[in-house]
Amino acid sequence: MKEKPVVTYCTGGIRCEILSVVMKNRGFKEVYQIDGGIVKYGENFAEDGLWEGALYTFDSRMAIDFSTKTKVIGECEICQGPSKIFRNCRTKTCHELILLCDSCNDLPASTKCTHDPSKVRDSEMVG
Repeated sequence: MKEKPVVTYCTGGIRCEILSVVMKNRGFKEVYQIDGGIVKYGENFAEDGLWEGALYTFDSRMAIDFSTKTKVIGECEICQGPSKIFRNCRTKTCHELILLCDSCNDLPASTKCTHDPSKVRDSEMVG
């Protein structure tokens, strides 16, 4: 793999900048990165680029659309309908971050959680 070209990308360009240096230091020959990250790419190219769908973010925005025509590629965990809305599982001991459409989010909170119960989660944290 170290002989093949590699493209790194991240949300804003900082983490992939660091990763590119680490990879080069570890012997990777051709390492490229998207200048400014996927956010800058999406702002510059919107629907004309190769990115498809909304961009998941690790902050309160949860997702960024690059245009008003952004394709919804996510699926609701319950009904498999289109959704790009991330929500916490409503089971208090779980709170796993999942995609839920508005209709399924309006179902009774007693809807059975199907997530791994052995996974330790902090209910104060998103996801």
